Amino acid sequence: MKSSCQTVRQHSAAPTMGSTKATEVLYEPTSDETAPKLHDAGMWQAFVPELAWGTLLLLAGILLGYALVIPAAMQGYLPYPLATLVCAYLAYASFTVMHDAGHGSLIQVGSRLKKLEAMIGWLASIPLLIAPYRLFQKIHDRHHAFTNDPERDPDHYSFGDKWYLVVLNSLFIPLQYHIMSVTTLRHLKVIRATYSSSLLYLVLVVGSLAMLASSGYAREVMYFAVAPAIIAVFFLAMFFDYIPHHPHKSLGRYHNTRIFPGRIGNIVLLGQNYHLIHHLYPRVPWYRYVDVYQRILPELEARRAPIEDLSGKRRPAWLQSPDARNLQDEGRTLHHVLRVKEIEQLTPDALAISFELPEGQRLDYQAGQYITLSKWLNGQQQSRCYSLCSSPARGQLKVGVKHLPGGSVSGFIHKQLHVGDELVVQGPGGDFVYPPKHQQRFDHLLLVAGGSGITPILAILESALEDVSDTPVTLVYVSRDRAHCMFLKHLEALARQHHNRFKLYTLFSAENAATGHTLNADTLTQLLSLRFEDAKAGNLQKAECYVCGPEGLKQTVVETLSKQMVDPLRLHSEEFIAGITAPKGPQHSVHVTLADGQSHHLKVASNQTVLEVAKAEGVALPHACGTGTCGTCKLKLDKGDIVPLAGETPGLTAPESAAGFTLACQCRPLEALSLSESRF
Repeated sequence: MKSSCQTVRQHSAAPTMGSTKATEVLYEPTSDETAPKLHDAGMWQAFVPELAWGTLLLLAGILLGYALVIPAAMQGYLPYPLATLVCAYLAYASFTVMHDAGHGSLIQVGSRLKKLEAMIGWLASIPLLIAPYRLFQKIHDRHHAFTNDPERDPDHYSFGDKWYLVVLNSLFIPLQYHIMSVTTLRHLKVIRATYSSSLLYLVLVVGSLAMLASSGYAREVMYFAVAPAIIAVFFLAMFFDYIPHHPHKSLGRYHNTRIFPGRIGNIVLLGQNYHLIHHLYPRVPWYRYVDVYQRILPELEARRAPIEDLSGKRRPAWLQSPDARNLQDEGRTLHHVLRVKEIEQLTPDALAISFELPEGQRLDYQAGQYITLSKWLNGQQQSRCYSLCSSPARGQLKVGVKHLPGGSVSGFIHKQLHVGDELVVQGPGGDFVYPPKHQQRFDHLLLVAGGSGITPILAILESALEDVSDTPVTLVYVSRDRAHCMFLKHLEALARQHHNRFKLYTLFSAENAATGHTLNADTLTQLLSLRFEDAKAGNLQKAECYVCGPEGLKQTVVETLSKQMVDPLRLHSEEFIAGITAPKGPQHSVHVTLADGQSHHLKVASNQTVLEVAKAEGVALPHACGTGTCGTCKLKLDKGDIVPLAGETPGLTAPESAAGFTLACQCRPLEALSLSESRF
């Protein structure tokens, strides 16, 4: 019996991912973000003062420290090496001031003093010598947006496997920021906008030091400026980047950063031993981290956030918390950087990719679900959904990937991916699952797959055959020819092993091109008649049916089974979807004016965000995280009404909301809108 099947497209049931269009998918919320909160969602706003006096007093102390230490050393009252260490800590502390200013934590919107915030940020950046305030601010926003992502987190390059690599790369951080700004990040408008201010800053700071050195103060420049800056940069890299995010594999919001509480550490590190609190609520100033931590500690513990005890008595020891690497939600949520464990060549154009999970971990998923693989390619984050092709009971994390002509991700996987490489992996997702959700009894399992549509079907088949029941199973698999039939040897082995209950039909289009390019209704009807002639096969009307493949194949199967009076509730098909949320209801006119004078007109429905529509239409709006955390996409709502933003949105304070600001990544219009990029 012969039929044919066209090459199947990559399939997905994700709401915004998996399309063939190359889009940068910023983030897909996991259970970290969707789980009920144990505290008031907007409570963090109570810890954002109108004026961050603690940070301003810190700045005053830094200035006083320099005013005392440098003259004392130059007059012989303080050894130069000791002065270097003191200046190094002052530079470290100065970063905290710049850091708070960069997050808009010093002065609330609406205050007449708000313009001073940037001035304070620039002043505080001087002790770090080559870290211009505005460039740092935008680079740091990206760190918050993509924490631990090996290709999008600008701080991730410093995380080496060897201690000496960590040291060397940490010292290189400020230079690396400048290099990234003109290479991998130059396509971002918010980065390009920093070029002029960075150049002016470097000319003034480096030029001033050069003038002092040439005037006979080279020794002082080295002891009071250059050496302290190098030491400060190293410790900043350690306590802002490397240690808090170790082992740099988890991307979940409550698990990508750790806490090691303690009073002494809080004083010495200026709050960065509570670094997770800062990532959760970046608008909270450094001296309020402890207060927020104490307020939400029950929730942090319930979510198994990595909290460590330096002594290792009450909690896991320093850098030893398994929650910093383990899967979340008791193994039901995966949002990690995973290592490729094995690559198996299935056919000339198909591979099976297996991933290595954290030690002792297994992903709890249902047969038929998918995971999302992400890779930075051609200047964009490319994300694709691939079905898991092994039953959950096997404990494998394995997908089948077919090389699509012109496919950027599938092309990379087939041509460049190697064992030991790492990819961002997220999941599981999808409602194409076995056992079926309706819980009705069935006496036959009918599976139909076309091309690479076999991947979720194989997981379902394995799960069904592992069941102790004797429910008969039939698989109709349509492929181009035997050489391109994915997992064929494995399927045939299963058919031999379970010959009493499993029947495999393989149909190859190349053997009879005249039949068309899909499994036709007559062929399927004949197959079903043949199979259900056997009394042991049960009743077709009580069969549970799963189909995955090209649209024509799915339509044929559904229509044929419907004519056979199979209950629609028992028909399950994997759906292909577009890469943007489909609009529901009227689409509202949205006019956006950017700071450089450019204007853009968009059509956005109330179930869509301004940012997602802008990205789909190629309109470059300033943005980073896409989740409402960093505030980079802040716009002024000049006219119109929007769906109210959630109170827990960390990127927008209550005063900013009251002043008419919104976030493009969260903004959903209720009517025509006028938005503008505002500098404040």
